[in-house]
Amino acid sequence: MRIVRFIFRNWALKIGAVLLAIILYVGMVALQSTQVWPGQVPITPVNQPATAFLLKPDPMPTVGSIRFIAPADVPVSKDSFSATIDLSAAKVDAAASTLVKVQLTADDPRIQIIDYQPQQVSVTLDPIVTRTIPVTIQNGQPPSGLSLGTETQSVSSVVAKGASTQVAKVVQADATVPIDASGLDVNKEVPLVAVDANGNTVQDITLDPATVQVSIQIGSQLRSQTVAVTPAIRGSPASGYYVTSIDVNPLVVSVSGEADALAALNGAINTQPISISGDTGDVSVKIALDLPTGVEAPDVSTVTVVVHMSSPATTRTVAIGIVPDGARSDRIYALSTPSVTVTLGGAAAALNAFDTSTLVGIVSVGSLDPGTYTVQVSVTVPSGIKIVAQNPQQITVIVTIPPSPPPSASPSAAPSA
Repeated sequence: MRIVRFIFRNWALKIGAVLLAIILYVGMVALQSTQVWPGQVPITPVNQPATAFLLKPDPMPTVGSIRFIAPADVPVSKDSFSATIDLSAAKVDAAASTLVKVQLTADDPRIQIIDYQPQQVSVTLDPIVTRTIPVTIQNGQPPSGLSLGTETQSVSSVVAKGASTQVAKVVQADATVPIDASGLDVNKEVPLVAVDANGNTVQDITLDPATVQVSIQIGSQLRSQTVAVTPAIRGSPASGYYVTSIDVNPLVVSVSGEADALAALNGAINTQPISISGDTGDVSVKIALDLPTGVEAPDVSTVTVVVHMSSPATTRTVAIGIVPDGARSDRIYALSTPSVTVTLGGAAAALNAFDTSTLVGIVSVGSLDPGTYTVQVSVTVPSGIKIVAQNPQQITVIVTIPPSPPPSASPSAAPSA
């Protein structure tokens, strides 16, 4: 009840105050004329997602036809207004557009904006993507009488970053290298440019790295020459082995370079080092050429080299014991000789490494009944070693039955009492 009494107490006075305020505001507005500023205010996008590129509108429109009210003594210029669009809620999709509100504000609070155009803008945000693209060097023409030689570049590919629709157009990153009229060798850092299939520059693309270091040899006597390939063998094979032959394919290659560099080759080019240290068999490799500075082999990247190795043949004679195989416990076996002499043949390295104490001669006696037999002596040797001679190859085996034990004596009778 107190609140009700407070509201309705002196109500006539309160209504009069509100009416007076309205009259004063209308009077103030009436004293100020509505104006139209004829200039244009650029629109600034704000809160653009870091993963998106503003594809449209391009170019961004400007705000014009600005109607406002301001006291006569307030100066109005382009700097009096700021126009923005908030992209934080815009859809990131190159195929879809979003209608966003244009927010126009006055820097002076005495300026009251009534109307402006446009009040909305359709925007398209394209997602930002990356893609690896190759680097291509576009060389300028050398001076008359000079030729381009060996060319090197610090990177062969770079990462292109930008709007997906723009990155899709990029096929490579070009570096244009001018050739100085003096004919000096080139060694410089060159900027890279993203280009499409027609060689046109694709805009709004960043490249990482943005430059490439290019070195080009320029000479006046560049020529080609056919040279022999020389394998660069390093190390020694295992003890007892030696190199018997070396196969090279191709035997000769075509190289190009300045005359002085080619002359220093003396008609041959080495391969990169080929190690045969400790090897006991053929070594087969695909190996690159050891090209000196200023020389290149445009048609050959690697050559095939096969190093053939062997060990000299020799013989070794040893005596080995004979072991009966399959002997029965109820038989006695007498061998005509306890050992045989065997001559082994093979590579010296293999024979030197072979432990002959592991060799035995085997005679098979498991199926022999009592009697006298001539039995073959079998000797097994490892791969790479052969039996050149064996003496004897057969021995005599006498099989007997062991004598029966004598009967035990009968117990003596006990003495009578």
